Amino acid sequence: MNFTNLLQLVDMRNKLKTKGNYSKRTKSITHRVWHHSLTKKELDGSDAASFAAYHVGTLGWPGIGYTFVIEPKNLINTPNGKRARIVYANDINNRTYHVGNSNQFSLGICVAGDYRYDKMDDATLASIAELHAALVKDGIGKYDKAHNEMPGYSWKACCEYNYRDAFDWKGSKTPAKPTPAPDVYTIQEGDTLWSIAHKDGAGGVQIEDLIKANPGIDPTKLKIGQKINFGNAKKVVVQPDVKKEKSSDDGDETTRSIQKTLNSRYDAGLVADGINGPKTQTALIKALQTELNKQFNKKLVVDGKWGAKTKAAIVTLEKGAKGNLTWILQAALYTEGYNPGSLDSDFGKGTETALSKFQKARDISVDKKAGKASFAELFAG
Repeated sequence: MNFTNLLQLVDMRNKLKTKGNYSKRTKSITHRVWHHSLTKKELDGSDAASFAAYHVGTLGWPGIGYTFVIEPKNLINTPNGKRARIVYANDINNRTYHVGNSNQFSLGICVAGDYRYDKMDDATLASIAELHAALVKDGIGKYDKAHNEMPGYSWKACCEYNYRDAFDWKGSKTPAKPTPAPDVYTIQEGDTLWSIAHKDGAGGVQIEDLIKANPGIDPTKLKIGQKINFGNAKKVVVQPDVKKEKSSDDGDETTRSIQKTLNSRYDAGLVADGINGPKTQTALIKALQTELNKQFNKKLVVDGKWGAKTKAAIVTLEKGAKGNLTWILQAALYTEGYNPGSLDSDFGKGTETALSKFQKARDISVDKKAGKASFAELFAG
């Protein structure tokens, strides 16, 4: 393998913290998915060992969720200059947890750092470019995506660096501009309208532009091989120097209803904009913790963070269950793209069907019961 010959690569498989084993893939790798860690790159905890400890100790995963971790704080001298260390953390044939229902066919690569604030340096850019080039030569994956370009993760601010520009690194901090988006785009596995629009760059084509340019398209039923007219979408885009204000009507009405219920029932303080984001997800976890404490005396800290204690406190819900916990399950399924129908706090046929589809997609035993594994995937996967 070309990637194993990279001088900055350190093989740490079976050397990082684990608690069990990941299963082998049942699908071939088609996507290379790029993440950042949301930890400042120079901090002690911004490395593969720390991520493994968090994924195992807090999230309860079998091991670190990524296959590769690029560590900007750990520099290695090579004949070509300084390079950020690349940790080979999991065998490429293992299905690790890093991008929910796409884990089977995707390879997780994390660049340590919080690139909302950190700046990318040459040593890190070089390692991204060289790892990417080696994986391409090895035939490991066909497509590259950011975490937030994968289904169900458009709300997530990851990754914040321009991974496509990084691939073109040639020894400067101003990489070549990416290739312009095509006039006609063919849908690939894992595509969403958000990820397709993103190909035109920030401030370019938006989802609503694609919908207008492609009458009759159903954003929830995109098919591999389907053609998307990108050229006409570009023609309806506002000028890049004109800031487009978001209307309160731009969000999803059911998500807006979920946010309003969280506000009234749990004093969540959310802006009811109908857009599923990290604050809504945090509010759902807080609601779950509140109900577990109230109904089952679990004594959890209501902090909105998914961890081992919250997972251990989960009670199993199945058809016939009613009440606030069922509503939280329904809301969580809906925000992950699995519509249970009416969010009526009644675990009926619609909820059972949505749950079974979710379980199948996330490679969970399809028992139509929402237990620890299902809630963990909803809130930590």
